[in-house]
Amino acid sequence: MMKRSFPLIILVFVFYYSCGDSDNEADSPNETVDCAELPPDTTVCGCMDSIASNYDIQALYDDGSCYYCDTDTTFSRVMAGTAGYDIIRSSSCSYVLSGSNGRSILLKIDELGNEIWSRSYSDISGSHWGNSVNLTSDGGYIIGAAQNTVIKTDSTGLIQWYQKLSYSVAHYVEDVIQTSDGDYIVVGGVGGDPIGGHAVQGKAFILRMSEGGGVQWIKRYGILNTPMNSFWGVVEADDGGFALAGEKLEDRNFEFYDHFWVMKTDANGDEEWSIESGGNKWDEARDIVKLSDGSFIVAGKISLSSTNINMRVMRISSSGDILWQNNHGNNNYDTATSMTLTQNEDVVVLVGYTRSSSGNPFKYRIWGVDVASGQVLWNRIHGGNQDDESFGVVEAYDGGFNIVGKSDSHGSTRVNWLVKTDSQGNVN
Repeated sequence: MMKRSFPLIILVFVFYYSCGDSDNEADSPNETVDCAELPPDTTVCGCMDSIASNYDIQALYDDGSCYYCDTDTTFSRVMAGTAGYDIIRSSSCSYVLSGSNGRSILLKIDELGNEIWSRSYSDISGSHWGNSVNLTSDGGYIIGAAQNTVIKTDSTGLIQWYQKLSYSVAHYVEDVIQTSDGDYIVVGGVGGDPIGGHAVQGKAFILRMSEGGGVQWIKRYGILNTPMNSFWGVVEADDGGFALAGEKLEDRNFEFYDHFWVMKTDANGDEEWSIESGGNKWDEARDIVKLSDGSFIVAGKISLSSTNINMRVMRISSSGDILWQNNHGNNNYDTATSMTLTQNEDVVVLVGYTRSSSGNPFKYRIWGVDVASGQVLWNRIHGGNQDDESFGVVEAYDGGFNIVGKSDSHGSTRVNWLVKTDSQGNVN
């Protein structure tokens, strides 16, 4: 799931050191300094070379940490596990992906897809799988692991803590991000049917969690007496609130009619605005990203008819105005499940799956969409003669894209399949 956002770090600067005549300040981005000799909490040290893979736009001092990932390659390969659900950049030209082998897994790979380390969290009780992974400010990872489960690891994937949500009905965790102040926002959907059961069943939820897993608050949304509402993705907004992508069901009669749903909350999880689109069919928003201007791009699917489902992508202002929205696909089935922004934010790249007609196998699909207009710049299809579905994407260090998902085309059993493309979605 998606793509997702890195934690924001709020930094306080002392005017003297940021703008004054400090003897310690580097004269140029290429002149490195020993940051340990600078006053604490008053400097920002990092890589100041804009072409480096770890360029830090907020850095005032170059600490000599720049590295360059220039391996230009495409490939596809089978990875550990039966499904890959999310992938993010890590450090030093590596990537980390989450997935499942029956239980949640975390896998770190290099630029060529070679395994650096892998972790399986089979000691955590109950059913869980790695729906999402995001970086944390300490260099570790936070995993949204589906049924009641959130896992926090260190930089090597070893568990630091985990939380099993102790509600009487299952809360399926779809995404977790760290907030700018170090807490965690958890989103997903509550399992079960509210008729004859618990009043919260079937609702979407947003939950705020402290470091260590303590729950501060939980808010649940959705129309009563519907089988299942859910939030699939979340980002922190510039004002400290949260923007969420999901699905909102509208019909109780087990027709599973749902809307493409975007909601904005304040910092306490209370609704500020909401957008629903779609009709009496199956529509859902699956992922959301935030741009530097504060706007959001949301993607998922919309049913144009009972036999024609298109990928839907929408750009929304910070105040909830729709800037553009477009549908893309063939005449059968196309859906987006995850997306990533290119470094300069001119293209949003979406992945999901497609099929040409009912009964044909699903295949990976990747679209490059113009951020300014929402129009498709290019699209590619990858897959074999069985069902292949992609769930996560991240821009690679060489400007291409890494895509993960599940595949039935590469052996006798389902596998976690990684596809590395170039900047236009091609695999040579």
